[in-house]
Amino acid sequence: MELKLRRAKGTRLQEFLALLMTKVHGDNFQSVGTDYSRGDLQCDGLLDSPLTIFACYGPVNAGASATEASMRTAVAKVESDFLGAKKEWPNLKGWKFVHNYVEPPAQIVQKILGLRNQHPGIDMSLFGREQFEATLFSLDDAAIEELVGDAASDEDFRALQPDVLLKVVDTLLANDSASVPTDDEPVKVPAQKLRFNGLSDHAQGRIVQGLQNADWVSKLLQDHQDPLFEGAVAAVLNDKYFDLKAQSLDPDDIMFQLWEFVANTTALTAALDAVIWSLLAHFFEKCTIFEDSPVAEAVA
Repeated sequence: MELKLRRAKGTRLQEFLALLMTKVHGDNFQSVGTDYSRGDLQCDGLLDSPLTIFACYGPVNAGASATEASMRTAVAKVESDFLGAKKEWPNLKGWKFVHNYVEPPAQIVQKILGLRNQHPGIDMSLFGREQFEATLFSLDDAAIEELVGDAASDEDFRALQPDVLLKVVDTLLANDSASVPTDDEPVKVPAQKLRFNGLSDHAQGRIVQGLQNADWVSKLLQDHQDPLFEGAVAAVLNDKYFDLKAQSLDPDDIMFQLWEFVANTTALTAALDAVIWSLLAHFFEKCTIFEDSPVAEAVA
């Protein structure tokens, strides 16, 4: 779910909302096109009864490391979208600000509360990750898989598919041929690397699952007919890691953007998910990505 929302930027968030709400509410939910050339009447989707308007805002990578200026823009959008909807839909009963932030920013929460106090006759709320999850998990397994893909289980990690892995790395190299292959000496991963890199329990858990395949991934890459194959893949991931790190992103944001970078697709399968986490775990263990030792505190 988190990966889906991180990838749902711009109109993709509105499209995902429409698919989800149609599954849950049927004909009571009306989707709205994403071509705004004729105006959208401040509506990105609506429930007929009670009349509820949805306004979508999907910043890139779930708003990771949003600047002060971009946050001001988001807060201003909350107010302008609501006031516009209230004007265009005089019988409005409810209004929801749909977002893909991993955690709703305090500034947006504050703005929603302020507008709610000013307009007590309208049911106003945020619709973010928790609400997406609650709505999604009210559906059956088949519908969930259709909407967000099939995340890898322990069984998928135990049955890693070599053809999927090779396809992923071939595509990775084809899309980034500028990185110089590395031929570093093996490095023993520090015992606390997962901890001191500040990754969440979720990200740590996926890396741990992938680590069971680290030796298998290493052998598959080293057995490739191109002797520089593994070094080339390492170089691409290393370059991408330092590019993301230079943007001052949080560790989880870096990890999930690396996942997105490797995935390079909109269709998620369990086999693909297991391959990506196993590949990232292999290069995490080789110390190609993320830090090999705790960052020293600056001395005053």
